[in-house]
Amino acid sequence: MTMKWEDLKKDINSISQEDKSILELTALLASVRKEQNITQKELAEKTKVTQAQIARVENLSYIPSLKTVVKIAEGLNLELVFIDKTPSK
Repeated sequence: MTMKWEDLKKDINSISQEDKSILELTALLASVRKEQNITQKELAEKTKVTQAQIARVENLSYIPSLKTVVKIAEGLNLELVFIDKTPSK
């Protein structure tokens, strides 16, 4: 049985918010890569990040540096944006 990411997120209670954010980000990068029909090898060539490193990021065996995340995101034509979560007054 395959579990969807949204369902899995609800079941994860024992990890920190920071770890949840990292999981969400790496899952998003992998999902976008697949949606764009780009192989890990093609992404590696575009980003100068090794295919092995991309695979480790996607299978959660490696937590990438911000520099690596930015390279991967740019290779997928994504931009990292920070959103202020402070409620409006």
